[in-house]
Amino acid sequence: MVDVPAIAAIERACFGRDEAEDLIAAELTRGWARVWVAELQAVGMVAFIDGWLVADEFEVHFVATLPEWQRKGLGTMLLDYVVFQAFSQGARSVVLEVRRGNTAAQALYRARDFEIVAERRGYYDDGEDALVMRSPLESSLVAARRAAYGDF
Repeated sequence: MVDVPAIAAIERACFGRDEAEDLIAAELTRGWARVWVAELQAVGMVAFIDGWLVADEFEVHFVATLPEWQRKGLGTMLLDYVVFQAFSQGARSVVLEVRRGNTAAQALYRARDFEIVAERRGYYDDGEDALVMRSPLESSLVAARRAAYGDF
């Protein structure tokens, strides 16, 4: 069973959306939606990634880690896990949007073989541009990520 309130709490902490619980609950009704979480023993849920598996592409919608757990490698580990899972379910590429000003996230994605493939001007509600980043999923790349952690 998915803990919608816990995921929504992370979403609110990172993005400030009051309607987070409704958004997450609605997302979980879609057969093509995927939500993966990172839980720490004695702490609970600290991060999640949400996206859609459509045909042979996984489209990431949200990557969120509670602020007090950011920059500790959890986002990287969760992203690697999601890439492995998406590949296992037939995805051959991953695509996402990232704020132009979010250089930390861009660095994480670049380190995981994402490249900027497009730009969306004024994409976010506050007018900030989005960079569209894409990573091809090849068996050797996925195997290397998996080898870094052993069996997830």
